[in-house]
Amino acid sequence: MQVSIRKIIDGLGGDQLIRRAVRHDFDLMEIVKEGIPMKSAAFLQSSFGFTNKQMSHILAISESTYQRQIRTKTRLTSDETEKAISLSELYVKGVDVFRNQAGFNSWLQTRRPAMNNQRPTDVLDSVIGRQHVMDELNRVLHGVFS
Repeated sequence: MQVSIRKIIDGLGGDQLIRRAVRHDFDLMEIVKEGIPMKSAAFLQSSFGFTNKQMSHILAISESTYQRQIRTKTRLTSDETEKAISLSELYVKGVDVFRNQAGFNSWLQTRRPAMNNQRPTDVLDSVIGRQHVMDELNRVLHGVFS
């Protein structure tokens, strides 16, 4: 992980939403097994400024299922939780790199030559895409622009 576990949990809404002590990777693995609460996913969605349609696409579930999960306050599956944790890590890293949420959100929406002229938000639905976005954030952090 490129971001501390504490910051990842904060990106998911913090202890008040996760409702479990998270001190190390093994605690995080337990959270993946349990699934995070929908309130946590909604918090992350709000931080990114995503619509339900965008968030459901990234989590690879239908928009109607995502909306139903919000209404019924269920938990994400293990796979969905891993994606949310990965998104949280990206979000925290992006805000750190750009020093504010607005700068990061603007960067996410701008087409990037290094991403085949796609926007970073366009590739967040895959592990490879999320890693590519993280790599680009590290390049920006170190002043290597592509």
